[in-house]
Amino acid sequence: MSVGHPPETAIHEHPELGFVRKYIFSTDHKIIGIQFLFSGLIFFLIGGTLALMVRIQIAWPNNNIPILSKLFPVSWGQRMDPAFYNMLFSMHATIMIFFVIIPILAGAFGNFTIPLMIGAKDMAFPKLNMMSYWFMWPAFLVILAGLFADGGAPAAGWTSYPTLASLTMPAGDWNPWPGGIVRLAMRG
Repeated sequence: MSVGHPPETAIHEHPELGFVRKYIFSTDHKIIGIQFLFSGLIFFLIGGTLALMVRIQIAWPNNNIPILSKLFPVSWGQRMDPAFYNMLFSMHATIMIFFVIIPILAGAFGNFTIPLMIGAKDMAFPKLNMMSYWFMWPAFLVILAGLFADGGAPAAGWTSYPTLASLTMPAGDWNPWPGGIVRLAMRG
């Protein structure tokens, strides 16, 4: 009886991976590419909603918004304050650049196609690749938390140049959640 390597025709059984291991903690470049693609599409919808709100203000400048002012008795249907407009514009641009364009181009297409084009089995560092995807979600939650924070989100325009970005914006009546989300939750 000879002990050694199995012949090349031997069949190796691979256990089926569970959902968590296959999709949540995946190191497969194709799965990570698909995750980047669908996450980018979710962020695209959020950024597109912010763009829609900016366009609505452009459509009815210095007036109440016809449909929203009847649906929402709070300040959502009324004339948008210029500081709130700048905040929406800045958040739209930041989300679209850093959470849509870069993740879809580099994350989705790069992860999915580059290893296939060069004939590699996977990316060079698969766990680091997985971590790059999961670090994107806390960053997105932090930037979205600015919308609910006291003082609002950044409002320095889409470029966020240091001169304009370093100015302190006054916290006026434009914040739809005065005192932040915590005070809103405490009011009931």
